Amino acid sequence: MVQMDHPEATRAGAWLRLRGFGRRWPRVLRQAHLLAIILLPLELLTGAVLYFPRLHSSLVRWLPAVEAIHVWAGIGFGVLLLLPVAVPLGRRLLATGEWSATLWLGAGLVLTGLGLWWSAAPQAFRSGSFAMHGALAVAMGLWAVYHGLVRVETAIRGQDLGRLQERRQALPRRAMLGRLMRAVVGIGAGTAVLGWLTRVRQQAAVLAASGDAAGTGSPPLPGFQLYTVTGGYPTYDPTTWRLQVNGLVQHQLSLSLEDLLALPQVTETETFHCVTGWQVPGVSWQGVRIADILARAQPQAGAAWITFTSFDGVYVDALSLVQARAQGVILAHRADGRPLARAQGAPLRLLVPDMFGYKSVKWLQALTLAAERTLGYWEQRGYGPDAYLDTVDGWPRGQGLGGVWP
Repeated sequence: MVQMDHPEATRAGAWLRLRGFGRRWPRVLRQAHLLAIILLPLELLTGAVLYFPRLHSSLVRWLPAVEAIHVWAGIGFGVLLLLPVAVPLGRRLLATGEWSATLWLGAGLVLTGLGLWWSAAPQAFRSGSFAMHGALAVAMGLWAVYHGLVRVETAIRGQDLGRLQERRQALPRRAMLGRLMRAVVGIGAGTAVLGWLTRVRQQAAVLAASGDAAGTGSPPLPGFQLYTVTGGYPTYDPTTWRLQVNGLVQHQLSLSLEDLLALPQVTETETFHCVTGWQVPGVSWQGVRIADILARAQPQAGAAWITFTSFDGVYVDALSLVQARAQGVILAHRADGRPLARAQGAPLRLLVPDMFGYKSVKWLQALTLAAERTLGYWEQRGYGPDAYLDTVDGWPRGQGLGGVWP
């Protein structure tokens, strides 16, 4: 008589075999592998929170802690990737396609992450690191899912992947190069697909933003991710729009675009920095200095701050008079030689090149001078009020997560 295994017993046996993965590996290799498995999803999750605008904005009060966890977990993940090289079995495992792909993808993630972390790196290098870091993260996530499914299938079939790897000899050089080439082609193809999807999304945003008759008709500049706190891009009537300058001033102003064009025009070529990490280098902005407008309005003795208000009815932010008069700070109406696109702040936006982009209010309607600071839209949600580029979300380094930020 044939004895049938009970389904519950079969599942229990499969689970025990799954837990037995690598039981003949050296202890250091098992522990490194386990920690790496734990750190990878943590890295992908915290990276998604830092990258995607909706996640970023919903958890803004916790971003310093999230960034600290992401950086330190990434450094730990990089160290764990190198530990197998210290033991003979680890070096044999790295000669297989499965482990070599993991090593190459992980090393790329760590190196591009360090490129983003290194604040003194050239801007072009940091921009490239940002793009590659995202592409490699997607590739690593897909590879981890595939690799995990293969391991589960192997365990259920009663095979110990660690024992199989121990018996596997190092691949011949030609086979190793072939696998390496396939890994490179796979990474390149994944990066190309990700880039294509990004361009499709940006093009869709361009079409949505430029379909308004009240807009300027200019498409958004390439490289920018388009954000709006209200879920849409506000419209305006160019024949009635005015920039109001009021508050603690001796002369209140109501300036049309023609009035602004009559003021001295300046051009500032700057790199635009978003707090989520992306940058657009070498953007040429044209506009007027705030100092020239203040010279006409004549601030009163008690004026110390300017509140910038958007005509979307929601977005505000503030600069001190000293910050507003700094070199490069302008009210821009053109970018790269053409009028601002509606999605990027037409007809007028603030540009503060030494600060993260959330300080550069779009769709300006009013400048209000006051004696005290007004907390901006994002500052009310946890961002720091002085968003200089060497800070962490506007807060000085070392003030996030009890001072553990590097």
